[in-house]
Amino acid sequence: MLAASQVVLYICFSLLMGYFVLNSVPQSARPTIQVPKKLIVALAIIIPITSLVPVIDVIWHLVSRLGLIDAMVLVFSSTTVGLTWLLTLVFSIMLIVLVSRGTYPRFGMLLMVIFIALNAWASHAASMNFTTGMISDLLHVLPMSIWVGTLMIIALFAKDHANWEKFLNWFSIVAAVCLLMITISGLLLMGVLVPSYVTSWVTNYGQGLFTKHLFLVPIVLLAFVNGIVGRLIVKRNDRYNPLPFVRAEAGFLMFILIITAIFTQTLPPIHNLTDDMISPIFSWLHGSAMITGDTRMDFAFSGIAVAFLAAAAISMCVFAMSLLIRQIPTYVTFLIGLLFVVSTYLFVMKSIVLM
Repeated sequence: MLAASQVVLYICFSLLMGYFVLNSVPQSARPTIQVPKKLIVALAIIIPITSLVPVIDVIWHLVSRLGLIDAMVLVFSSTTVGLTWLLTLVFSIMLIVLVSRGTYPRFGMLLMVIFIALNAWASHAASMNFTTGMISDLLHVLPMSIWVGTLMIIALFAKDHANWEKFLNWFSIVAAVCLLMITISGLLLMGVLVPSYVTSWVTNYGQGLFTKHLFLVPIVLLAFVNGIVGRLIVKRNDRYNPLPFVRAEAGFLMFILIITAIFTQTLPPIHNLTDDMISPIFSWLHGSAMITGDTRMDFAFSGIAVAFLAAAAISMCVFAMSLLIRQIPTYVTFLIGLLFVVSTYLFVMKSIVLM
């Protein structure tokens, strides 16, 4: 329930941020977009509802000892999760009033930054190292929301691809800055949350982190091709529609957003690894592996690992060719990109040897 609420919350953040970003630029610098106003209001209403789920979870764990009323008073008056929700509720009311009365994109963007900052305040990273953790989490989720949200709004609600070259002129720079910020903040978060990146792969948190990094490969390729190759094709052919490949990029970015949201509610591997921390997937791939304080991790290429490596290499070549030639249907390109991620993941996981 916690993970699902965070996924919905992050999607709301992204769609609202993308909506406000696109409405903050002149219409001549973007495609025509038509987003139902009821949807924007609904997204604004969902934010305080989904933000309440972690609060309810904390209250639920305290009820047996304190009773419902005392537990609620304690959580809302003395805990970070309770105080952040009260502030979220206040700013949510402001956002609902804002989007109900009209589009005020710059004020809306400011409110979204506040929401993401409040979410960072209540994050695992902030609880472990307040300043570095909170700032890193904010600078990780904020650019992700801008990049994912803008592409998702374009992918779902663009009525044409007019002004595409002008759109790429500013959005390519925005996406590059977002990628740089995500990379730097991600490294800072890993320094706070993950003492050993490779060793963390045996845990749920490390599995999610590694999978998220694998998705960056097709995303960066798609972003490059959509920004450079797509621009050249549009210049030569006005009838060329770049939106299908934008939808593919948005789809991969959504995977990263979902993984990020899920693992905000997963305890990072900050202590010595034990059996109860092993990921069920990792355990299944390694025949119910056991972890002790003396366990070491090494790599060895088995026959099945090499087969997955070959599948990853072939799928990456086909994926890159499909982006350049553009005669393969977009959904097939998307599936090939997924095949690359899965094959690479299985290659690495099957190459791990516990000693």
